[in-house]
Amino acid sequence: MVNQPLILTLEDKKNFKKGVKTLNPVELLNVADFINSCGRFTKKDLRFMNSCIGQRCERLLRNVATKFSWED
Repeated sequence: MVNQPLILTLEDKKNFKKGVKTLNPVELLNVADFINSCGRFTKKDLRFMNSCIGQRCERLLRNVATKFSWED
């Protein structure tokens, strides 16, 4: 039971996606490092979380390029 994979429910995914949208760059890097080093998520869930993180990174970079700020 100790090394069983963590499986995200639909509610977990919804909350993760919503929560990632408000992260600042430092928080985003910490979350990305945690989920990728944890090793307990399924490949499908890991791909989902990395996709959400990637979208947030794109948004942050777009903000820097257009507004010269990390803020939304």
